[in-house]
Amino acid sequence: MPAIAYPVAHNALDIVLNWGEGVMSSAERERAAKDACGKDVTFVRETLDPGFPSEEAARAQYENLLTEPFATLICTFERTQKPRRVETQMQDGRRWPKAEAAPAAQWKLCLSYWKIGAVRSAPKPSTGITPHLQARAVRKKELDVPLTPEEVQALAHAPLMAYRPQKALDMGLFEFVLPENPDIIIADE
Repeated sequence: MPAIAYPVAHNALDIVLNWGEGVMSSAERERAAKDACGKDVTFVRETLDPGFPSEEAARAQYENLLTEPFATLICTFERTQKPRRVETQMQDGRRWPKAEAAPAAQWKLCLSYWKIGAVRSAPKPSTGITPHLQARAVRKKELDVPLTPEEVQALAHAPLMAYRPQKALDMGLFEFVLPENPDIIIADE
């Protein structure tokens, strides 16, 4: 089974406008896509607006693209906002809310392609602040130097750590500590 050659483009609209003219390059693998455009690429799947009320109308609009394996039609439903006040109706001597109208189906084109652009990298830890320091400690503690935006972001992505080890929970629900001697725990029944 041959691999699918996905187009290399800046956005999905670029594929819709320029496909079939021989201008666009396509690649099966990330390395080939990167070599074709000379920049970093990421694989994305994007749904295009507008939606069409029927599948036939969408097929008629995108007939040249739907022959390709990277383009498909998907059915979505338009979200409708519920009314604040519900209308009621009487049926068989009981009050029932009126049935809501079914959401309208929308057929949209969905494209899978290699998107040209920078790949997001993980935030790098800042070297100006010790790694065990937490953001709330920095806010409470006065520092001589104001924090840079990179340092604030590094603190936000740092894992939360306890300031001191948690004490062992050696006391049950129905036990209490003697006021005279805090080392003795007595059962309360």
